[in-house]
Amino acid sequence: MDYVDPARNLISFTTGTGAVFAESAPAQAVDAFRQAWERVAADHGVDADQVIRIEAYWQPAQWDERYLGRTFGDVELEYVFPRPDPGGWHTALDRAREVLDEVAAAD
Repeated sequence: MDYVDPARNLISFTTGTGAVFAESAPAQAVDAFRQAWERVAADHGVDADQVIRIEAYWQPAQWDERYLGRTFGDVELEYVFPRPDPGGWHTALDRAREVLDEVAAAD
């Protein structure tokens, strides 16, 4: 995934053919994965049953976890950063920026 501001949750959807489609949504949104998926599906004509893997900066919220289960079933899901409690976003975003800056500097 390319570096973006971690205030946006960069989410990628990989299909069984190896195609990767990425979108971002506000990291703090409880439906960030839904927002990203709806844009990918609309823009690229991808069906949920084609998706075998989802990767994201941030762990999905509980609402999105249920949405992902209903929409994609038992798809592989990976994320970089755990979702903080609602009051912990400022600290979590600062730490995520530090980590991503370190990764970018190492490239």
